[in-house]
Amino acid sequence: MKIWHGYGTEHSMNLRLIGHFANREEAKSTVDAITALTAAALTEHEAGRLEHGEPPQMFSDELLAVLSEVEIHSLGTTDVEQFLYDVDVETDGSQVVVQTDEIDVIAFVKVLLARGAKVEMYSMHNHSTGLGDR
Repeated sequence: MKIWHGYGTEHSMNLRLIGHFANREEAKSTVDAITALTAAALTEHEAGRLEHGEPPQMFSDELLAVLSEVEIHSLGTTDVEQFLYDVDVETDGSQVVVQTDEIDVIAFVKVLLARGAKVEMYSMHNHSTGLGDR
């Protein structure tokens, strides 16, 4: 009989991030930036410049152009992979709601903060709503 000893990540986080913005336009602009970054990450992956678990040493010129276009300057090369993860992003009035089963979400937090959001983060396993809903 073999006994397996190790660490697993089978337990999903069911994590929700909420970025609270001053108005709908700021929320929409932030979702547009996340959409552009996600498309850029997919392009990097398809070009073989971004692999899961192997962050690039440098940003490609194409990715730098997108980062500059969306005015996000706080992401590191290890953050970009997170835009390849299964994440739902939507607006709800002046809020941006990000929901995922991943624990690595600092790229999304950085984008929300860079765009001026007040950010909540919590596990939907333990809480049905955020603090802003009380």
